[in-house]
Amino acid sequence: MKRGTMAVSMLLGVWAFLVGDLRVLAITTIGTNSPAAHLAPPTGDLEGSGWQWTGAFNAFSGTPVGRSTFLTAGHIGGKVGDRFQWRGRSYRTSGSESDPGSDLRVWHIVGEFEEIAPVVTEDLVQGDGLVLFGRGRARGAEVRADRGNGMELAGWRWGADDGALRWGTNTVDVVIEGSKLGLKGDLGLCDFDPMAGDDEGTFSVGDSGGGGWVRRDGQWQLASIHYAVEAAYNTTDTGTGMNGCIFDYRGLYRMGDKGWEFVPVEGETPVTSVLVVSRIAPRRDWLTAAIGRAPKPAVLKRAEVPEGPYANFVEALHDPVAREFRLPAEGDAGFFRVDGATSPQLKRVRLEGNTVVVTYD
Repeated sequence: MKRGTMAVSMLLGVWAFLVGDLRVLAITTIGTNSPAAHLAPPTGDLEGSGWQWTGAFNAFSGTPVGRSTFLTAGHIGGKVGDRFQWRGRSYRTSGSESDPGSDLRVWHIVGEFEEIAPVVTEDLVQGDGLVLFGRGRARGAEVRADRGNGMELAGWRWGADDGALRWGTNTVDVVIEGSKLGLKGDLGLCDFDPMAGDDEGTFSVGDSGGGGWVRRDGQWQLASIHYAVEAAYNTTDTGTGMNGCIFDYRGLYRMGDKGWEFVPVEGETPVTSVLVVSRIAPRRDWLTAAIGRAPKPAVLKRAEVPEGPYANFVEALHDPVAREFRLPAEGDAGFFRVDGATSPQLKRVRLEGNTVVVTYD
């Protein structure tokens, strides 16, 4: 990777362009601007590489990594009660834990996931290939630069919001400790390389929380969480500039430590933008402990009178994925409530034949 002064921005950090617009942006790829490109799960050698594990958290993304826990980026925020959408179900969040040593954050949910994504134990290294997932905006207008032979394509602006999930690929070029960049945690840096093929992808603002997947021992494993991207550019040395996905900065200005810095046209090697991911493997001890602190499943309790006392109703069959209890309709009358550390909320009671179904959220 050829580097000038590296200016890496938080994915939510370019505030001049984001007031009132915090939607997730799609992965932008080199190859095509077709509306249908990369809108379906990857196939062939990339089949099963993470699409099926990617859920939506507010306007961002997350991945189930524990019975009642999903992993995302810390800087996207959120509050208890926000929803996580995955495989057609909507889960209410009950709490979260931020990693003090990185930008990673887990959220716990009410209920349980039907499956849990595989997470790496072996850290990313230089040369590892990643499959990246993001959702929201399509590629925008072309950005062109004068390199002495007329205006040449340099990349694209961030485009319109279409809410679609897309995928792309990239390769880890550098592993680094975040404090060296003014960021946090153990990071991987990738460049947006125009020579890497049609699937080469980068982030745009708001892509935070999505996962980077690596092939290990014949299995696709979650290896990183999207963190940041270098995206601020300009065609002059004044003004606020623009945001974009730039694969060759030569002939443009990019934001440096002292403002807009011109990237000279020297040789034929592109000067590429940088995307940043949080590596998960170095934080596995924290992640394992956080998953272990997920609240226990809800319980159904019964009492003879409304004011109690209530005791666990062991005859009920519990399905924590569907978030429901099933109990026989016959038997002594009583009063029921759903209880647990996540403060589950009674949603519905219905009769199916000789079975009472109690649903909670």
